Amino acid sequence: MAEKKKTAAQEETAATVDPNVEAEKILAAAKAEAAEIVAKAKAEAEAAVEAAKETAQPAATAKAEDLVPIRLFKDNERYKDDVFVAVNGKSWQIKRGETVEVPRYIADVLEQSMKQDMATANMIERESSRYEAEAKLRGV
Repeated sequence: MAEKKKTAAQEETAATVDPNVEAEKILAAAKAEAAEIVAKAKAEAEAAVEAAKETAQPAATAKAEDLVPIRLFKDNERYKDDVFVAVNGKSWQIKRGETVEVPRYIADVLEQSMKQDMATANMIERESSRYEAEAKLRGV
């Protein structure tokens, strides 16, 4: 009789707690919780992106529009004419030899242009030296 009670209790426990059903319940609860977490994270990320856009945009625009003084080199030969700069449909004519104020983005364009001119001059000098050395080796 003791065995019948144990088996009856075991059958009752097995009948009420099916492992597959219990696992499916846990899995469903985990999926629902994960979906909530993802939705909350997306909302927070979107809010953070919007806040960053609002704060960064005026600062970047104000910085680019700030006027900065520049003075372009002038001589009586190659560097005597005014310099024309155009950026996004806006154009500027800058007089050489005088200090003028221009938006920062124009000064940045001029600085990039000077850097590129220097890089080109260095490359020309390097390649000319290489050509002369190679010509000397070949007896040309």
